[in-house]
Amino acid sequence: MSLIAGVLCCAAAMAQVEKVEKVEKPGNGSTPVPNTVQIADGRVADLDMGKALFRGLCSGCHGGAGRGGKGPNLTDDRWLHGSTDADIEKVIKNGVPSTTMKKLGESLKEDQIVHVIGYIRSLAQKPGESDWKPYIPGDPKRGEELFFDKQGKANCANCHAVGRRGGRIGPKLDRIAARRSPEYIMESILQPSKDIDPQFESLQVLTGDGKVFVGLRVNETNFSVQLREENGVFHSFMKRDLDEVQPLEKSLMPDNFAQQLTVQQLHDLFAYLMSLE
Repeated sequence: MSLIAGVLCCAAAMAQVEKVEKVEKPGNGSTPVPNTVQIADGRVADLDMGKALFRGLCSGCHGGAGRGGKGPNLTDDRWLHGSTDADIEKVIKNGVPSTTMKKLGESLKEDQIVHVIGYIRSLAQKPGESDWKPYIPGDPKRGEELFFDKQGKANCANCHAVGRRGGRIGPKLDRIAARRSPEYIMESILQPSKDIDPQFESLQVLTGDGKVFVGLRVNETNFSVQLREENGVFHSFMKRDLDEVQPLEKSLMPDNFAQQLTVQQLHDLFAYLMSLE
């Protein structure tokens, strides 16, 4: 899984690093103290420091106990970029391209990264902060049929792709179960507008002759904007020809699946998404 996707959100988060640097460490640093652990290469991680850094920088996406949310679960054994301490350190330092996991190597000191690694390791040995489970079991095979049924009520593949099958309006869902927590996936089905990925914001444009177009923002500059409608039709406009360009806070994904699908169908669809590891 992508280790700490979205860990650095803004300059305010980095202020947390400065605060943590001022926390006094127990002991004189010459010998391990009770709240320290060694990571694989023998370097010592201070769990209090690691917790403070994690809470300030990582918990917004990964949850206070690392069980995931916008970002992946850090307490299981599904790791897309390697599971060793060296792998984790590399991801923290270099980030993950095409995700919201930014480079932290220029912002965090080496010993701070060690503290974060040690704290992440400690989380895997503790109960999670959430015992959330789906209401009923689902059938992933039936869920897959729902996902790709062009005439069905869900028709998820109209916008989302798995592998080479599906559309390009919404995020690709390959390995979604390894990248998002189960609770977050279910919430995204039922409340798609609650948390919209900035890369998939929708726009409404009003042309000078009164036509309205709504779609996914593909690209936007000071002079032009391109969007793709839900049916896949692509449009490019010069802003000088538009009366309005309005970002929408509502996702293009329907928010009435709870009414459109039966409880069993909803859980079948969820079960299919959870099979995409």
